[in-house]
Amino acid sequence: MKERIVAIGILVFALVYLAGSISLKVGTLAQPGAGQFPAAVAFCLLTVAAYHLWRTFRKTAEKEEGHSWTQLAPIGIAVILVIYPMLLKKLNFLLSTFIVLFTLFRMLRFKTPLIALGVSLLTTILSFVLFAGVLGVIVPGGVMEELILKIIERG
Repeated sequence: MKERIVAIGILVFALVYLAGSISLKVGTLAQPGAGQFPAAVAFCLLTVAAYHLWRTFRKTAEKEEGHSWTQLAPIGIAVILVIYPMLLKKLNFLLSTFIVLFTLFRMLRFKTPLIALGVSLLTTILSFVLFAGVLGVIVPGGVMEELILKIIERG
């Protein structure tokens, strides 16, 4: 039952994401608009989500053991993902992304706290370099973000 609810939730998220991306100017292949890449990602996400939903409902429901919706992780993940955009406004990209990733890893009991810390730090820096440095996406910045961008430009 939980798998079906999650599959429906992912499909709804994909639909909302698609609607949001289409509200941006999509443009054409010759003159792409700001929403063309997000719309393409949203369409792919919607396709995968629909296929996943179809497969989930085809499977016979198996009894789940040891899992409960009252556990902290599902509720905590939802709360953290709602808080993340607010953190981005108050803090810079690196700090807010690191806090969210580390918190999510700890909620999911990912390895040890030290490994979760390292993976969170590495993932945060790599995502910033990829999106802000390579792809040129504008992210909320601070002193650390400017320093990393200057290092990338020199290298």
